[in-house]
Amino acid sequence: MKNTKYISLLFALLLSFSAQARLLDKIVAVFNDKVITHSQVKRVKRNLAARRNISPAIYNKKNFKDSEVAKLITNRLMIRAKLSELGYIIEDDQVESQIKSTEKRLRLNRSALLQFLSSNNMTFDEYFEIIRETIEYNIFSSRVIQPLISITEQEIKNRFYRKNINNKTLNFKYNLVDFTFPRKKMSKRMKAQFSDMLKKFQTTGILPSKFQSLETNVLGDITEDGLTRDLKRLLKKTDEGSFSRVILIGSHYHVFFIKKKDLVASEIFKRAKPRIKQKIFEENASKITSLWFKREQNKHYLKYFL
Repeated sequence: MKNTKYISLLFALLLSFSAQARLLDKIVAVFNDKVITHSQVKRVKRNLAARRNISPAIYNKKNFKDSEVAKLITNRLMIRAKLSELGYIIEDDQVESQIKSTEKRLRLNRSALLQFLSSNNMTFDEYFEIIRETIEYNIFSSRVIQPLISITEQEIKNRFYRKNINNKTLNFKYNLVDFTFPRKKMSKRMKAQFSDMLKKFQTTGILPSKFQSLETNVLGDITEDGLTRDLKRLLKKTDEGSFSRVILIGSHYHVFFIKKKDLVASEIFKRAKPRIKQKIFEENASKITSLWFKREQNKHYLKYFL
């Protein structure tokens, strides 16, 4: 690794100054034994619109700072190193096959493709490498990132319910556990601790002595019909698998645990479910990918000069 560092610094010196001490180019990043220059970054930015059209998953913003472009390039090299480790090498033949498939799908010949690229300030060699990069990114996403993502039915439901919390046409049915405590025995401090105490009680099974008067009632399946407006609002705002806030009903304070939360007529949820699941997947993938790059860069010599 030390040799790599010295070689990289030597490249930086050679590229930075000519014999007349005139600046030729500028090093913006070094990844192992590879140098990324300012001219490379500028070239990406010049045809960024075309890159975004060709590979929106990678070039996912309208504008990038120089430092962000440099990071895109080092991320590409990190992905390539990981795929090589896993035995995936994207050869030129595979890239050419993908390009021909795209030409056929869009009913373009090579001449029309070249004309399109030229009008978008892009060379065929650049296009070729973007296609290689896209193939690599798709394999990386499916083989490395996707197995790390888990989306539960409960997550999807809760996201849908939060988005539709003010939709008065939605009627819910619940499977509830009702935890009650006498108002006259509940101090202000105990009231503030009530919900958190129940969460701990759910995990440990230990009930603090001051809450010994707690009563538990399994209500089973109930619909919103007959519930007070305040209770309807409280339960709508509470996620499945969660405890509600404390509410006073008559002479007792109540906290409800929602074991299950469903729509009475669930057709609207069924239609929205695939879109919500995809949205959650994209959010999780973005977070996990970012964390993966942070961890993975520790395995390489990586230095930025921006």
